Parts: sequence; structure tokens; C-alpha cells
Amino acid sequence: MKVADRSPSPRGYKVMGKNDMIGGGLFSCLGIVIWVITYPFPVLVEAGKRHPGPALFPRVLATLFILFGLMVILNGWRAARSKTPPPEKGAVGLKLNYFNPVLVVILIAAFIFLAPKLGFIITGTAILAILMMKLQVGPIKSLITSVAVTCFVYFMFATMLRVPLPRGILGW
Repeated sequence: MKVADRSPSPRGYKVMGKNDMIGGGLFSCLGIVIWVITYPFPVLVEAGKRHPGPALFPRVLATLFILFGLMVILNGWRAARSKTPPPEKGAVGLKLNYFNPVLVVILIAAFIFLAPKLGFIITGTAILAILMMKLQVGPIKSLITSVAVTCFVYFMFATMLRVPLPRGILGW
């Protein structure tokens, strides 16, 4: 009597790897398109020195799209060649959670509404702390990290790049 082979089909790994390779390829292509579109943007020249122009931020994002897209392609290629099965859909930690994306959208709307009133630092710190606690980071650690990240972002944008950020009720 022959025993039926119940091992999972290797096709499941290849599909997962193929999807990753397609997604990574799309992001890498988007990064290349952004680079091509921003190529004719003007370069600021003052007193013979070149300064970053309007193409700087789109090109930084395009470069990140390309790099992370390539990383996803590499992970997909590895998954397609892997012999180990991916976790089952019912496995712990893989349940679908529709609340997290909705929470992010709600918090973005709250930031848009509250930042002019409370200021960037207070609103940014509160929203980061809420998101981190939702992701099961301890309250003390999430507050400390939120304050540090918000202050760093404020310093980079408001002080170094002179981007006006909402000051709010405290004036900072």
C-alpha cells in the first residue's frame, strides 16, 4: 500500500516569491521613473556653488524606492528558491487585521486637524506614541522614543531646512 504524499507543493513558495519579485520590480521601476522625471529640474547655482534644488527630495525618495525594491526582489528570489514552507494562514501572528490601517488613516486625519492647534511637537509625539502602543511597545519606551523622534524631525525640518511647522498653543 502506497502512502499519500502530503508535503506542501513547492508552487506555494514560488508564488510568494514571484509576487515579491513583481512588487519589488514595480517599486524599483517607479523609482527609476521619478529619477527620469526629475532629471530636467533646475540646479541652483549661487556664487559658483551648486545647491540642492527642487529635485533633491524626489530623488532621495526615488533612490529609496529603487534600493528597497531591489531588496524585496532579492527576498522574493530567495523565497522562490527556498525549500522551507511559508507559515500557514492560520498560524499565530498572521491573522488579518483591518483595524491598523484604519487607525493610521484616522491618526493622519487627527494630525491634520490638531497640528495647527496643538503644534507639531505635541501632536507628533502623541500620534507616534499611540501608534507604538498599538504595536505593543511599552508605554515608557513608546513615549521616550516618540519624543526623541519628534524632536529630531522638528530639528531637521524646522531648524536645518527651515520648513515652517505648526507651532500651536505653546509656540514651539
